Amino acid sequence: MWPMLAGMAARTGTAHVVTTTRKYKDRSIAHLLRRSYREAGVVKNETLGNLSHLPDELVDIIRRSLRGENFVPLGQASR
Repeated sequence: MWPMLAGMAARTGTAHVVTTTRKYKDRSIAHLLRRSYREAGVVKNETLGNLSHLPDELVDIIRRSLRGENFVPLGQASR
């Protein structure tokens, strides 16, 4: 085990995509990959990654996949 992680609690939780809109000059949208967990009875969030640089269509596929939807490659769909 890594020495720096020895004192940390194991965090488990499902990942989800959060979309936030902030007003700054024109408009700014941020897509974040986050995980929720409880620590001492308090709900906390951990940001796992920033998805803002990805196209909206890909962010939607990631969101749907994390919800449990399965996808079939186009070549295998007709079989």
